[in-house]
Amino acid sequence: MTSPFRSTLILALLALPLAAQPGPDGGRRADRINHVLNLTEAQKTSIRSIRDKHRQDLILRQDALKHAQIDLRTALQSLDTPEAQLRALYDKASAARFDLIQARRSVRVEVQAVLTPEQRTKAADLRDRAQARWHGRMDG
Repeated sequence: MTSPFRSTLILALLALPLAAQPGPDGGRRADRINHVLNLTEAQKTSIRSIRDKHRQDLILRQDALKHAQIDLRTALQSLDTPEAQLRALYDKASAARFDLIQARRSVRVEVQAVLTPEQRTKAADLRDRAQARWHGRMDG
């Protein structure tokens, strides 16, 4: 498994708690997750509050990662870019990716604290199935 693929996969799995927010499908994904986990109204409100609290920080970290990756790609395209500069840009992009992973993990930890042990088990099953689908798409 290649490192960029692994990083993308990890990011996708860590984002599962954020999947409960309404998206382009009009919130149907959130409704399905809420239904499968059998969340109470208090849990839904709490999870929404957690997401809202972290939303701006996640956006900033995603933006930092995107810009670091663009800077690295641009430098890689130039044959004149010294290796030391490429290394620094790579390290910056890698650090930005890790910061985003950690921020998403922090959200996930907070969301997990709201769930019952049974709901945590169901959520883990959902993540496993999502991972299996992701592998199936990548393999096929």
